[in-house]
Amino acid sequence: MGLRKEFSSTEFPCSFLKAFMADFEGNNRETLEDDFCLLEDSDLEGDADERFYELPILLPKAKAKIPVDYNKALKYVDRKEAGLEDVLRDHALHLLPAKTLFRFKTVSRRWDQWISSPLFAHRQTTYFKNVSGLFCQVADHSPSFISFNQDAYGMPDPSLSFLPKPVKVRSSCNGLVCCQGIEEDTYYICSPVTKEWKKLPRPNLYHGAKAAVVLAFEPYLLNFNESYELVCAVTFPDYPVVYFEIYSSRSSSWRVSDTICYELDGSGLHDGGYYMKGVVYWESSSGVILAFGLRDEQYGFLPLPANDEGYGNGALAMKYGELCYIQPRYQDNVCTINIHGNMDMSLKSVINLPYDAGSTFGVCRALGFINGDILILGLGTRVISYHVKEQKVELISQHEGGECTRYIPYVNSLVSVRHPLIRDKGLIV
Repeated sequence: MGLRKEFSSTEFPCSFLKAFMADFEGNNRETLEDDFCLLEDSDLEGDADERFYELPILLPKAKAKIPVDYNKALKYVDRKEAGLEDVLRDHALHLLPAKTLFRFKTVSRRWDQWISSPLFAHRQTTYFKNVSGLFCQVADHSPSFISFNQDAYGMPDPSLSFLPKPVKVRSSCNGLVCCQGIEEDTYYICSPVTKEWKKLPRPNLYHGAKAAVVLAFEPYLLNFNESYELVCAVTFPDYPVVYFEIYSSRSSSWRVSDTICYELDGSGLHDGGYYMKGVVYWESSSGVILAFGLRDEQYGFLPLPANDEGYGNGALAMKYGELCYIQPRYQDNVCTINIHGNMDMSLKSVINLPYDAGSTFGVCRALGFINGDILILGLGTRVISYHVKEQKVELISQHEGGECTRYIPYVNSLVSVRHPLIRDKGLIV
């Protein structure tokens, strides 16, 4: 709160900086004087030959024998004073979302240079992982953005009109967004914050308008050759087979994996998916979750909890670093949320939603978790958040579309498609 209040103007708050530094120095000095004292040569036991230290020594005050002038000890302490700007730059700025950082560019020229640096963008992309809002799209209409905090999260063009063709938002991961052309089977990777984008080459297999495609992107602080991958589980009508086609930004090309899944009826795969820790997951109507590892390109299955409310109302999500499945159940105008986890997707917890989820609001849909303990739900035309610990419900948004609306979680990061941490062979713009 203090950060937002103090840096809302375009002029750096000098008075606040001076007050902070004065308090910083005062606290350090008092701590030093309370805890340490100076020991001189006469206070040390032993012969002179054994005392090879020529400089006075700072020892805990409890071990001192003779009171001394503590101010003399300060001249032997090598103190490095840190300015408020340096503290914020090194320990705070990279933890903030993109919209807030763009506002902070106006603080001063130095701040503008810090935030505009590619190295800073890489660091912020690595550290800021909070889900900031939802891309919202109804049928073939232009997308919009539902922000979880209007002051902190946002982008200059939520409709993504900077792309050359009308698109559907298909997937998002750590600030990058994958879109598919409405009138053509073409994919685009873009950064909504920087408005940079790349058109991908056509895949080798036909994906169709409802392809089960998932974007995978994990930035690492010490690796500037990061890359992203787009994974599609390709199915064929009347054939119980699933192929995996992968686009890699390292090679700027598609390839079909040698791994083929024969055990699953591919016609029932959910057109969306979920990526977490190197593995892509898809729900299926066959009662299982299809998992595909990007490192070894092997697949497996997890049990999908039975859903009496209909296909597509549950959601895969991450809760405190672990994969879970959120399953809404609606009965007698009461919405109950079951949280399943572990490899067997056993029931871990049950949340009784203290909210009138009557027929006026429509079907209850799980949309995901934020920070492990905030549940995001769709109730008809409403999007709400439920704080599990506080047992508090908040209305986030109300819009048209209802059950036909597609929601894609988004992280408000500074990642740039042109940045060297995403290695490719050039942009098609």
